[in-house]
Amino acid sequence: MANRRSVSPIGASRFESPYEPPRSLHNSAAASPITPALNSMPFALPRSSSRAPPSDSVFSHADTMETTQTSISSEDNRRYNDEDSIQSPVETVSADEWFSRFHSDDGIDAFQSDECPDRATLAAVNNIQIYDAEGKPRSFGSLYEPAFATHQRQLIIFVRHFYCGACQAYLKALTENISMQEYFTIPVPTSIIVIGCGEPNLIPHYKTFTNCPFPMFADPDRSLFKKLGMKVTMNLGGDRPEYMKDISVPAWAAGQFKTVNASLKDPEGIRKRDVLKGGHPLQIGGEFLFEEGQVVWCHRMKNMRNHAEVRVIRKLLELDD
Repeated sequence: MANRRSVSPIGASRFESPYEPPRSLHNSAAASPITPALNSMPFALPRSSSRAPPSDSVFSHADTMETTQTSISSEDNRRYNDEDSIQSPVETVSADEWFSRFHSDDGIDAFQSDECPDRATLAAVNNIQIYDAEGKPRSFGSLYEPAFATHQRQLIIFVRHFYCGACQAYLKALTENISMQEYFTIPVPTSIIVIGCGEPNLIPHYKTFTNCPFPMFADPDRSLFKKLGMKVTMNLGGDRPEYMKDISVPAWAAGQFKTVNASLKDPEGIRKRDVLKGGHPLQIGGEFLFEEGQVVWCHRMKNMRNHAEVRVIRKLLELDD
């Protein structure tokens, strides 16, 4: 019969003498031959005030790092985790939870998003050329692609022709209700950009009409309007929007002619050859909120006076609760 192998408690070979713990430890419960019991230590274990950062390896987590009797109990871990969750300033919110803020009021349909353009549509419009006031082209995607965008989000507003009094009233209301101070303190940094369907050389005049400080571009052949689902209509709309609360339909029409005539008489204003270059008179627009290169909310006008209300935009940008 083979000799019986004698192994010490610490895994030494049979040639070592069996391990005999000191008498002072015989009465210690579950004493380890390597590490003494907790109540026999001459010092207190340090308490960690925070968990390992997310970038740490999963193998360094407190639940798996300690395997001996000296590891912190699961009850302590739960208590520490609860404390961390209370003290942590970071809150992870899903897109659905974020947009549920706008759906909490059952009577406000204005906060609901229209169907957003899918990836295929965005791929189709990415390289469409738009033009600045000097006629310099750039791709539409350069406004919102993360690699090129100025801010994390972009609110792109598509307006009707450059002589439309309703859109001018809208941009005036937006400018008056979102000051430059508020604009630069939007919780999630957001660029507000305006795109019209007229000729690019009319952009400086449009800025004069509206006193709008936001960047403006032109899509004269309306490629973006068409591909992003904005339609052509003769519908004036039955309800007067808040941004036109003091402007009736007759005053709206008369105001457009007045604006054009006044600009024609101004040496720095438009020229007669520009009167028919403001854009398609029946084209309507909308608003699209981009984040990380994708549309997360949009509103397409249903009639000529149907831009998203300023209060909706303010809440969308988290300027209002």
